[in-house]
Amino acid sequence: MIRAATFRAFERYVAIVVALVVQVAAVAVIGDVFAAVPRADAGLPPPTETVARVAPAARGDRLMTLNVTLDIVSATAPAPSAQPEASPIADAPPVATEELAPAAPQIAEPTPQPRPDPTIAPRPTPAPAAITTSLETRQAEFRMLALMNASRLQGGLVPLALDAGVSDAARQHSAAEALVRYVYHDGPDGTARSRDVGACGTGWYGENTGKVWSGGVDVLHREFMAEPWEPINHRTNIMDPNFRRAGVGAVQGPDALYITIVFCR
Repeated sequence: MIRAATFRAFERYVAIVVALVVQVAAVAVIGDVFAAVPRADAGLPPPTETVARVAPAARGDRLMTLNVTLDIVSATAPAPSAQPEASPIADAPPVATEELAPAAPQIAEPTPQPRPDPTIAPRPTPAPAAITTSLETRQAEFRMLALMNASRLQGGLVPLALDAGVSDAARQHSAAEALVRYVYHDGPDGTARSRDVGACGTGWYGENTGKVWSGGVDVLHREFMAEPWEPINHRTNIMDPNFRRAGVGAVQGPDALYITIVFCR
C-alpha cells in the first residue's frame, strides 16, 4: 500500500514538472514570434525629426504626410509633463497655401473684315500729239507722191490718190520714228497692221518708210525702185495695181527727215 501511494505521488510530481517545462517552452516560442514581427512604425522617422524637410510633389501630398505624422507622434508620444516640449511640427513654418487667381475672361476679338481694294480709275489713253507740218515737210510729201505716180504711169498703172486721213496716220508713225531716231514697221507705237488697217478702212494695206537728209526725197525713191521684184517689198508696194490710195507723212526729226507712205486699196 505504501509503495502504491508513493508511486502515484511520484507520477503527479513528474506531471507537474512536464507541465512547467511545456509552459516555459511555449512562452519562449511565443516571444520569438512577436520579436520576428516587424513593427508598423519601423520605417517612420523618430518623433523628434522634422518631417517638413521632405518636399512634397503637390499640395495634397504635403497635407496627407503631415496628418499621418501627427497620428504617429500622438500614438508614440509619452504622457505630457508639467512643461510640455515644443512639437517640431508646431515650430515648423506654416506652409504657404497657393492661391490660384481666377483666370481673366477672354474676350474674342472681332475678326477684321477685309477692306476692298480701292478702285483705280483707268488712265485715259493720251491722244497722239498733233503733228506740226511745215512748208518743207509738205513739199517732201507732195514730191514723194509725184515720184511714185510717175513710176506707176511708166508701168501702165493708175496713179495713187492722196488720202488726207491716211496721211495723218503716216505722220503719226513718222513722228514716233523721229523720237527713237530709227525707222521700223512694228515698234513702240504698235504694229503696222493696227495702224494702217484702221486708217485704210480695208484689210489691205502696204507701208514704206525711211529717212532722208538735205531734202533727199528723190534718193529715197530711187532706193525703193532699185529693189528686186519680190512678192512684197518697197518697190512692189509702189507698183501694186490693187492699191489706189496713199497717204504720205513727213516729219522733221532731230537728225533727219522721216517719211512714211501707207498704201490702201
